[in-house]
Amino acid sequence: MFLGYIHSFRALAILFIVAGHVIDFFIWPENKSEIERLLRIFISNGSVLFVFIAGYLFQHLMGKYRNKTYFLAKLKNVITPYFLVSMPAIAVFVFLISRDTVWEGFYNNPQWLQVVYFYLTGLHLAPLWFIPMISLFYIIAPILVKADKQKYFYWILPITIIISCLVSRGLPFQNFIHFFSVYLLGMFCSHYKSQVNSVLSRTSILWIFAILVFSFAITEYYFMAGTMTYINYLQKITMALFFLGLFIRLGEKLEYKLIHIIADTSFGVFFIHSYILTASKLSIENLLGSKIIGNIVLYGFVAVLILLMCVGIIYVMQRLLGKKSRYLVGS
Repeated sequence: MFLGYIHSFRALAILFIVAGHVIDFFIWPENKSEIERLLRIFISNGSVLFVFIAGYLFQHLMGKYRNKTYFLAKLKNVITPYFLVSMPAIAVFVFLISRDTVWEGFYNNPQWLQVVYFYLTGLHLAPLWFIPMISLFYIIAPILVKADKQKYFYWILPITIIISCLVSRGLPFQNFIHFFSVYLLGMFCSHYKSQVNSVLSRTSILWIFAILVFSFAITEYYFMAGTMTYINYLQKITMALFFLGLFIRLGEKLEYKLIHIIADTSFGVFFIHSYILTASKLSIENLLGSKIIGNIVLYGFVAVLILLMCVGIIYVMQRLLGKKSRYLVGS
């Protein structure tokens, strides 16, 4: 059964991911550094929302789950476009310039091994660390399908959230451990949707979640150094539940063509937005002859513009290539 509220949620999640990376599009002067910090607290780490949706949809579609069909679909729709989209970036960072996000000694390895490491870690493009990590969830899918049928399986959810707070983001297996709890939370909300949906969509519950989101944000702002902390993770988990409940409540009020198009192209946008963002930034900086100074209005404009540019590119590719576009960009 098609879930309109999850479809709308996908559109919002990809906006969070694009907008999170747009923060680095700008240079933020000292007098605007507080704006940058607040943006990172509220917008960055949108991958938590993406993983929550992935877990929700995985459980929702379990009735159709077959090992062979599932793995072939992931190979076609995720691994193949990941392999193809990665080629230009990997070529640049292996043969032309060095990538500053890799570990010390990375470039002491032979070039063929550098290529392998880039594919295994996703470190060649900012958002693509996600694919090696989510692939680990694909590998354990048969285990999760069996676990979902066990009566007490979801009792481990609080423990996994604590583990996620203790294990920060890193390389793929570490990311897998860190994000396991929110994937499991998505599965839980789907498994018990007949009970959960009516609770999450209550006005009182939405207010509680909204207050918690801002409380976590205030805590991180005043008491935590940096971002991507365990407080931010808890904030984004709470935010996922808030938006799920809100979109369930709004229902058909979100039936807009643009939202559907953004949701339909969201995975493709995920794959290409780093290229579009980098190309746009370099072009503007060359034109201006200087770095781009950030402000909240310009930030919002650029975030929406980059998203719509990516959506437009994917939409055109879908119209030209039909279902074959999935092999190239995953949508």
